[in-house]
Amino acid sequence: MNKAFVVLLLLTGCAAGPGIDRAEENQIVTEFYATVDSVRPVELSSQMKTGIMMGAGVGVIEELDGNHEDMVSGAIAGALVGGLFTALFEGSDEAYEYQLFAQRQGAFSIVQKEQLPNDTQCVKVRVADKATLEKAPNQWCENNELLTRSAM
Repeated sequence: MNKAFVVLLLLTGCAAGPGIDRAEENQIVTEFYATVDSVRPVELSSQMKTGIMMGAGVGVIEELDGNHEDMVSGAIAGALVGGLFTALFEGSDEAYEYQLFAQRQGAFSIVQKEQLPNDTQCVKVRVADKATLEKAPNQWCENNELLTRSAM
């Protein structure tokens, strides 16, 4: 019964509700529009090798009281589990680098996993704990002013 309660508690903790992201609490949130100069696919770095090595190390340590075969099998199992969890945590290594320009900010770039439609010429940039892009109507980039708001 206790195990079921713990699992239920963990699952309800993972459910995200509506509202403002907690990472934005006591942060300055800035929104502005920028034109897209170029987009190119990039590959994100991976910690897969570290995950495999850490898993293998834990597997060997767990089987230190056994013989060589136990330690080797522990290392292999640990490496597989470490690599699997690292892959699940990181997700895909594919991302996109957007070269952007805004009147006040000048030229800058943002890397994000989400690919915007190919015809995107104007984006709303939202900078808080992390920066995000979303497609915006082209006329919103014409005067390049815009929204600056603080979330406190």
